[in-house]
Amino acid sequence: MNKDNYKPPAGTIAIMVIFILLIILLWGSAYLTMLSRGGVG
Repeated sequence: MNKDNYKPPAGTIAIMVIFILLIILLWGSAYLTMLSRGGVG
C-alpha cells in the first residue's frame, strides 16, 4: 500500500469526535442532575 496516496478518513474521525462529545455531554448532564438532587456521594 502506497503511503503517499493514503488520506485519513476525515468523515469517520469527525463522526467519532461528535459521538464522544455527545456521550460526554449526556453523562455530564446526568451527573449534574444527580448532584442537584444530592444523589452523589
